[in-house]
Amino acid sequence: MIAIIGILVGLLLPAVQAAREAARRMSCSSNMRQITLALHNYESAYKRLPSGWTDHGAFWTAAILPQIEQNNIYQTLIFAESGLGNWDNPLSPNYKACQTTVSSFRCPSLPFSEPSDYNGIQRRVPVSYRANGGSKVTSDDASTRTVVNTQSFEDTNLDGVMHGCSKTKLKDIVDGLSRTIMVGESRTDPDFSKDGQGMDFWAMGGPQVDPCNCKGGTGGTEFSEAAGSLYPQVNLAVTKPASNGYLIEVAFGSWHVGGVMFGKADGSVTFISNNTDVAVTRAVGSRDGGEIVDFED
Repeated sequence: MIAIIGILVGLLLPAVQAAREAARRMSCSSNMRQITLALHNYESAYKRLPSGWTDHGAFWTAAILPQIEQNNIYQTLIFAESGLGNWDNPLSPNYKACQTTVSSFRCPSLPFSEPSDYNGIQRRVPVSYRANGGSKVTSDDASTRTVVNTQSFEDTNLDGVMHGCSKTKLKDIVDGLSRTIMVGESRTDPDFSKDGQGMDFWAMGGPQVDPCNCKGGTGGTEFSEAAGSLYPQVNLAVTKPASNGYLIEVAFGSWHVGGVMFGKADGSVTFISNNTDVAVTRAVGSRDGGEIVDFED
């Protein structure tokens, strides 16, 4: 009898785990849907989407706080270049905002519940979602591009939806809103690094992004804290763990089995398999590449 009970428990446990993961995946999809709708509301109010990050180091996630019912946090933020506007100033409300958990920015499957001391901010809360910065980015800065004739997040002429100093309007997404990625999941793991690159992704803003010069300069690092690239295969850390750390850092990924959740520019949500051809993901990563691709979940 004990043996039979043991066998039944062994059979039941995977089913329970699968059911829990299905529930977490549904919750993640709901988060993504809320974020895409918030971005649409932002675009409606300001006639453009938020920048992936600004020259004050503020991320797109800070910009849409009022649209996800977090206006109380937004009202405390200081968008300035120095003093209390610095994201790593412990006396700044910006610093406190980085320590604040916003459930809409975190996938339930994310296995890191505790904040981390990272990049000059203590007890910083990691998040799961990043903006689509483009389809040609292979690193944070030009000096570390891993593929010839590609771009870095230092460039301001990227073909994504939100990147440094971008002012993309929905009408600029000429490839079609249903065929263009707006935001995606990331396989956040502050404890993991490769080739000196950490898989740390955050909300609100970051001291390493500042100084970004929207008038033509570069400066700053760690832009991948806020945006990802659809140049690499999705979930590269899982499918090809021997890949260069710079590519793994910019790649979108997830803690779900088999693929990654994405929000499209039409407000819908889709799940892209780890096995999806990179030609397809690059096509849906550009807003105006003119690619013709059948993109359905």
